[in-house]
Amino acid sequence: MRILLLLLLLSTVSPISWSQKTKVFGTVTDGLSGEILPFVKVRFLNSKIGTITDSIGNYELDTYYATDTLLFYYIGYITVKKFIVKDQEQRLDIALPVAKADFEEVVVQAPDEWPSTTLHKKVIANKIINNKEKLESYEYEVYNKVQVDVNNIGEKFKNLELVKRLDLVMDYLDSSDSGRSVLPVILSENVSDFYFRNNPKMKKEVVKATRISGMENITINQFLGDMYLDVNIYDNYLSLFNKSFISPVANFARNYYKFYLTDSAFIDNKYCFQLKFKPKRSGEATFQGEMWIHDTTYAIKQFKANISPWVNINYVQDLYIEHHFNQVAPEVWMLTSERMIADLKLTKKTKVYGFYGRRHSTRTNYKINKKQEDEFYRSDNTVEFEEGALNRTSEYWANIRHEPLSSQEKGIDKMVDSLNNLRFFKSLKNVLYLATTGYYPFGKIELGSAFSLFSVNQVEQLRFGLALRTSNEFSHRIELGGNLAYGLRDEKFKYGGLIRVNVTQKPKKRTMLRFYYNYDIEQIGQSPSAASVASTFGTLLRTGPLDKLTYVQRYGVDLEKDVAKDIILFAGFENRQISPTNVSFQNYLRPTNLPGVYDTINKLTTSEITMRFRWAKNEEFVSGYFDRTSIRSKYPVLCLQTVLGVKDFLGADNNYQKFELIVEHRTPVGILGRMNYGLNIGYINGNAAYPFLKVHEGNQSYWLLTNAFNKMNFLEFVSDKYLTAFIENHWDGFFLDSAPLLKKLKLRLVTSARMAYGTLSNRHEQVMVFPSFIKQFGRIPYVESSVGIENILKIGRVDLFCRLTHRIPGESPYGVRFRYYINF
Repeated sequence: MRILLLLLLLSTVSPISWSQKTKVFGTVTDGLSGEILPFVKVRFLNSKIGTITDSIGNYELDTYYATDTLLFYYIGYITVKKFIVKDQEQRLDIALPVAKADFEEVVVQAPDEWPSTTLHKKVIANKIINNKEKLESYEYEVYNKVQVDVNNIGEKFKNLELVKRLDLVMDYLDSSDSGRSVLPVILSENVSDFYFRNNPKMKKEVVKATRISGMENITINQFLGDMYLDVNIYDNYLSLFNKSFISPVANFARNYYKFYLTDSAFIDNKYCFQLKFKPKRSGEATFQGEMWIHDTTYAIKQFKANISPWVNINYVQDLYIEHHFNQVAPEVWMLTSERMIADLKLTKKTKVYGFYGRRHSTRTNYKINKKQEDEFYRSDNTVEFEEGALNRTSEYWANIRHEPLSSQEKGIDKMVDSLNNLRFFKSLKNVLYLATTGYYPFGKIELGSAFSLFSVNQVEQLRFGLALRTSNEFSHRIELGGNLAYGLRDEKFKYGGLIRVNVTQKPKKRTMLRFYYNYDIEQIGQSPSAASVASTFGTLLRTGPLDKLTYVQRYGVDLEKDVAKDIILFAGFENRQISPTNVSFQNYLRPTNLPGVYDTINKLTTSEITMRFRWAKNEEFVSGYFDRTSIRSKYPVLCLQTVLGVKDFLGADNNYQKFELIVEHRTPVGILGRMNYGLNIGYINGNAAYPFLKVHEGNQSYWLLTNAFNKMNFLEFVSDKYLTAFIENHWDGFFLDSAPLLKKLKLRLVTSARMAYGTLSNRHEQVMVFPSFIKQFGRIPYVESSVGIENILKIGRVDLFCRLTHRIPGESPYGVRFRYYINF
């Protein structure tokens, strides 16, 4: 089965090649007399690209659209075919033989294939030539306009007393293409110059003007240009909403589409054929629509399509794409106009409000194969902003826009401001903020955290907690935060404080400085993304008691800085003290010179200096003033980290050095969905207590963790030399969509496997004795695998895990884990 899947994957990947111009020239003469022949027709076989010889018998052809054979024909002479070498310049002289008067039998036969198939094959044969990435370089000016509307608005909305009192809102109610009312709430405009160069491939975009109405976060502006909104229909797959759609111009498109040749017409003085297409099977990630194809170059002149019905995608009820292409230079077709409309609702028939996302872009001022100097393309930022791009005047916008705004578009800012002044909308925004962050804003401060108000564990029994932090209204540069908790059983307060300083406030050159102190209970070996000991949510989902808890006091300072387009550096210092709890699983013990005699350790102390280098090619972030979310790079992410333990500094017990390499990659795999994989290699030199070594992350909760071992217990395996790896594939509808009863549920299969292997030297027991529950891998790695179903009710995922090695006698190797998340 694996071999078949691999062959299927390989069969969908086309070889990459770039087309160059073919130049052929020469002289045509009479085969008997040697005299020159003017007006001889010369063209490429199976092509309309051709010419005629001039008055002295010379010809020249210079084109991207060459085939490997030239035809020479003239009345009274035998037609001659000659092979040529594509993508090269060559001379070819021809002596045409004189035709004889004999006639051969003529046989008329029906064509072997449908005309639509023949036409589509010619589109595929010429798509490398017609793809813009064949060019050595190009540049253009692009105007992008993105609008977001609240849709699904009916008469009930208009009749609400609140809406009736808002005359401004009533004035801005617009009509969608379906005739129903929509309310524009966000409008963005972006004008930029886009540059592309081949060999090596490099892109650059310079934003000349950008603005967003109805939204405060300016850092999203960089994603509104062509760098991130470019859809190339000549690609085999079109990545939309985190899903790979099969293009009608894919090399293998006829396996997924039916094509129909339905019409022909002149469009912009170009004679074109209309080729309609629809999916062969429902449920696959395909389109239905039409494209107009130029009759000579077989380039796409127009493309209009909607996503197919029953595509396994959430919330997107419809998606419409329209592209218009023009010849901006001889034999160079480029996209000049584009429209995209997305209809986003919970379900197709829901009465809950949804959204329309509309995008319209135009491109002008093309320059083809006029490269800039190499240094021009080298930049620390993929997207650059001209000085003042965020604050252009109305007059500047009026002159630079490719088309004027409508009356509704001009007043979106004013309408949104009026809505924000209403108590109802303020409360709605605050509730949504609480649901997503756990904090409720009160002006310049935020109170929380709703996710850790109370919890239960073996040390504290019942625990109550409260947190406080400043909001963006307090400052865009400094954030102050603190938390306080109390356990009823141990009768101890836990507390912490945090200061974050946004040093630069530049999203492309971010520098974040952090100071912190924290005293709390922690579970060593718990994944950083897991629900904390103080989490209310984690309390309800545990599969076993937290019987290995420790008191941890930590304080430190760290700095994270973006030093280049793809590189982030991190440096920090932390002092950490670990103490056993009163109900601890085992005392901390250190061996003495006497056999069988141990000293009790009341406290472990370490001082660590951490240095980290992170490289992610073309990774970008959507940033707030203090937090940001990565928009994953399509390339692997590489991280190198060194941690130095410094003995005697601030009471530290030991010297040790940790070296770690982390590689992760998330990548689409076409019709097979999306794959995540990664590995982690590490080595620890010196002596250290086992809590400071590599404690492999376990999970004692029903909540599924994607970066931990879900059937491994806490502190079960510890290493000082180690290798871990994982692979996870989200198959989308590849398997389950073939089952008629499951297709409508839009369920998706997901599989994963994770392994860990390492060794643990006995030298570390000079510092602290290993407890009995820590295991050694021996010669067998720990391996677990899972198979699951995701997209349950559009948000749920349930996996069945199996512990394949190092099984525990008396315990089932199987376990069920679940999680929920929103995904298209």
